[in-house]
Amino acid sequence: MTKRQNIALILNIAAFVFGCVGIIFRLMHSLGDFFLYYTQISNVIAVISSAMYIAFRNTDSGKMRTFVICTRYLTACMLTMTFIVVMCIFIPMSGGAATGRLLGSVNGIMHHAVCPVISVTSYIFFEDGVKTRKAMLIPFIATAIYSFTIYTLNFLRLAGAPYPFFEVYDHPVHELVIWFFALMALVAAIAAAVRFANLKLSREKEKEHEVP
Repeated sequence: MTKRQNIALILNIAAFVFGCVGIIFRLMHSLGDFFLYYTQISNVIAVISSAMYIAFRNTDSGKMRTFVICTRYLTACMLTMTFIVVMCIFIPMSGGAATGRLLGSVNGIMHHAVCPVISVTSYIFFEDGVKTRKAMLIPFIATAIYSFTIYTLNFLRLAGAPYPFFEVYDHPVHELVIWFFALMALVAAIAAAVRFANLKLSREKEKEHEVP
């Protein structure tokens, strides 16, 4: 294994451990609404993707290698989305009042900050990433499916909205539409940026590590 691959392995092990710690503490707090939150879903996918990277990093199967790369890409995009929304929307909109709630617990700090930073750093700088532009549809479609599911559950009164912009009965239709397209635009931008950053920066790191 190259130095670059060793660093990716270490970071994925760290992401797996910290992700599991966060999940355990979150489940101890509440189980019923666990999968309503984009944060929890993205971190569960992150744990699974890191486990697959650790287990199949040297596989000879092209299909498995592609699946792992795509799952790691999905993870990087979803965790980036989580990090940006928390740090740039929720905390600022609350005037800082939400900082303790979002970052003041083991689950909060792990899933909103530590795991996103570790996992995204590993993917962008040290892992082989997706090459085709079509791959950018993966996080876009996943986020769209999540959004439509939450809107539907809230509309049917089968579940509460995990985030304010999913409260269909508290906002006029045009606001919900604006929020939806804003979130879709954000995840599309993230998908493009993560792919570009990986293609550029991982190659630079690989060249650095190949210098004798």
